[in-house]
Amino acid sequence: MTKRESLIRAALLVLVLSIIATLVVLDRTRGDDRPSAVPTPTATEMPAKVNSDPPAAPEVPAPSKTAKPGDVIPTPPPGIESIACQKLQQSVEIRVLNFNTHRSYGGIGTVAAEIAAVDPDIVLLQEIDRFKGSTGNIDQAAYFAQALGMDHAFGANVRSGNGEYGVAVLSRFKILNSRNYLLPNGPGGEQRGLLGVGVEVGGQEVRIYNTHLQNKMEGLREAQARHVAGILANEVNPIILGGDMNATVNTATLAPLTSLLVDAWSVGSGPEGTGPNGSRIDFLLASPTIKPQQAQVLRSSISDHARLYADFVVPAATDCPTQPRGTKGNQKR
Repeated sequence: MTKRESLIRAALLVLVLSIIATLVVLDRTRGDDRPSAVPTPTATEMPAKVNSDPPAAPEVPAPSKTAKPGDVIPTPPPGIESIACQKLQQSVEIRVLNFNTHRSYGGIGTVAAEIAAVDPDIVLLQEIDRFKGSTGNIDQAAYFAQALGMDHAFGANVRSGNGEYGVAVLSRFKILNSRNYLLPNGPGGEQRGLLGVGVEVGGQEVRIYNTHLQNKMEGLREAQARHVAGILANEVNPIILGGDMNATVNTATLAPLTSLLVDAWSVGSGPEGTGPNGSRIDFLLASPTIKPQQAQVLRSSISDHARLYADFVVPAATDCPTQPRGTKGNQKR
């Protein structure tokens, strides 16, 4: 059960108990106002006799009944749950960080510290190793998750022996589900993927996607971007997409993605270069309903890519959940 659903149930319980208490008090009040018996008419009020039979005894109503333990509890008015749920719905501010870590070659502890310095709620990481000898046989995604107190998911795109290489998502919200999609590949290309996870934010599931497109083969990179756009076009939930696109915004690679999603750098400030050559090739994009508030680039002392973060407002859900969808982690904002 989510924290939000627990709050809704608690509010409903308080509301129902208040209604029950009110009904009981009203019932007792009505009972106190009733006479215990009908007064006997006096001689002057007695109607004239029509026969010799004695007058019938007046009927005495049953004493008023007060609520006792075990009595049937009045049914709460319809729509109470919906009203309470809607009152608890609210928009949520989240901070999302995108970071190509360069496999943490300069020191995984330093990379963790650079992530923590941004204080993000969701982190999209590229160039992540898992049990690779060249990077100390560490499950890097699990290491970051433990160091930062976050949930995580890993998408393996390249496997070599026991080692894996790919992308990862970290989240302060519990990850409800995850799936890694392998993207189109060709001769001379390196297998790339798209990792998608679901997290509950503001009473709804938001889909978080992370990718790392081909770096040297332009045609293949464009095909991969179109494939990503095709997957996202079928989504019914709000989307945040991040990644190392290895292309700038005004290119055929980004066109199918920016036709669906809004570039968070529309509210960016300061130097925008993220890649090794100073170009902005790392992106955070979101559904039009998820509004970016600010975006900024921070240099890294470890990676050849800069850290890109953006603050978003996820709007309040328009409906109430009908069943549990998982439990959030430590939501800060």
